[in-house]
Amino acid sequence: MRNTRAARLVGDVLRTYARPLSIQELHDHVREHLPLTAYSTVYRILGRLEAEGRVRRVDWRERGSRFEWAALPHHHHIVCSLCGRSVDVDDAALGFSEEKVRAATGFLVDHHSIELEGICPSCQR
Repeated sequence: MRNTRAARLVGDVLRTYARPLSIQELHDHVREHLPLTAYSTVYRILGRLEAEGRVRRVDWRERGSRFEWAALPHHHHIVCSLCGRSVDVDDAALGFSEEKVRAATGFLVDHHSIELEGICPSCQR
């Protein structure tokens, strides 16, 4: 991939944000620094970064796809069904183990994704 200012900026934003971002959110961040950057440019950059394995797509059903830096440790997300806030959750916090799944089913797990949705503390008030 060409190392353009927009491509570097997309990578920088994804590396620094603690939550997955939509293409629109990424485009908004890029335009703060490069105001003439088209939405389609950010879309193409994400496609190339995803194909290179540097970005991971997170699909949140009706909320659409979000993107995060692939070098982050493996984790899942819990998303507030009211406001959309998300929090990372790791396997240990869920009590999940691929070894336990293999022992129970005989399957050798090569990938897993756990989708959690609920109501965040702020929206519970």
